[in-house]
Amino acid sequence: MKAKKLSFLLMLIFVLLLSACSGGQQTTGNGKEPVKEDEQPKEEEPVAEEEEQTYDLGGRVIKIVNHWDMTPQEGTETGDMAVARWKEVEEKYNVKIEWSVVPWEEKINQLTASILAGEPMGDIIGIDSNQTAQLVQQDYLFALDDLIDVSATKMNQTMKDLGTFNGKLYLFRNEVNESGGMFYNKTMFEQAGLPDPYELQQKGEWTWDAMLEAAKKLTTGSNYGMSGDPNLLAEYLIATNDAKILDTETGEFVMDSPNAMEALEFMVSMINEHKVVKPNEGSTWDDPRQYFSEGLVGMTQGWVWEAEGRLEAPFDWGYVFWPKGPKASDYSTIVSNTGGMVIPKGVENPEVIYKIWEDMQLWEIGQDGIIEWFENVLPNEESIDTATQMLENINVNYWSAYDLSDAFWGTFHSIATAEESPAQAVAKVKGEAQARVDKFMGKE
Repeated sequence: MKAKKLSFLLMLIFVLLLSACSGGQQTTGNGKEPVKEDEQPKEEEPVAEEEEQTYDLGGRVIKIVNHWDMTPQEGTETGDMAVARWKEVEEKYNVKIEWSVVPWEEKINQLTASILAGEPMGDIIGIDSNQTAQLVQQDYLFALDDLIDVSATKMNQTMKDLGTFNGKLYLFRNEVNESGGMFYNKTMFEQAGLPDPYELQQKGEWTWDAMLEAAKKLTTGSNYGMSGDPNLLAEYLIATNDAKILDTETGEFVMDSPNAMEALEFMVSMINEHKVVKPNEGSTWDDPRQYFSEGLVGMTQGWVWEAEGRLEAPFDWGYVFWPKGPKASDYSTIVSNTGGMVIPKGVENPEVIYKIWEDMQLWEIGQDGIIEWFENVLPNEESIDTATQMLENINVNYWSAYDLSDAFWGTFHSIATAEESPAQAVAKVKGEAQARVDKFMGKE
């Protein structure tokens, strides 16, 4: 027992001696050694800020061409910012930026001729995805991947996805403003005692079946549940049933897949069996929209930009996703054509041209301007929320860009009118459609 007490006493003395030697300082919780009083901590070397690369293009004129005037205008907060940024960029790169307008119907012919002549009509050109795909196949455009580190651009992933062709980024943009869903007459839904499509949408229950049931109940007297263009109805139903018209990665025509055929059969049943779609009497483009604006139908297909002409409608309306089919797991925004900017082959210093464009954009505003526009043209918070959700649910399939834009004129009409079954109509056009795609992609 005495030995144990002596051992304990010696241990206690040893601990006290250690404490005295350390000057009473405690170690930090991170396990680092304490700083001694006679040692000062070393000052960290300041991190040198990376200098922004400067360019001098010697007063060169940079032309930005589109079919509408893109010149920034003062007079609003955003406009003033854009004009100021324009002048900053001109000074930074020692350039003069000019905007030019070329009519839509003349733009591609002029652009192609100027590229072949070795003198592109502009350094940056505004075109759509159909035109982009054609020019990419002809090797008339620069891919950003070959010029810069695409991962370092200020474009988000959705912007990049919208501008990608054959695995490379050609079409660039500074915002996402895609839409494509369904306008519905809230007043008609309420009067019929139907659940609001937005509420069903938020619960994941806005489906083809729900749409059909609503359309059947709304089809009374001279009113119909829906209006639509068979071409758009077919495209939207195919896309919202996890199907495609064309697999753009493989170049395979796939409109005869089970999911796509199910979509076309559903369209036939809505029009011919249930008779809930109001027949078009003239223009398949204008009639469906006019019917909705006149309060004759409960639902119709449309984009947000169409909302501006409907704010004064004599009834309440809303905007939701196109309902999802039985094979789809989520809602989606169908995009088969969009717009952006490209850099033609033959432009000098194309990597700097892209930097000029990127530096001119008001990235700090982001999507705020788009949301503000939604708030100005849409009638309620539910519709604004839906349009905002659409920006995050883009379903890109540029099938029409592969020389298929006019391949199905009459096909969907013959299906809609039951002149041909979906299987017969699709089988009839499949060979020609595949041949067009193969030629477009140079597979012949």
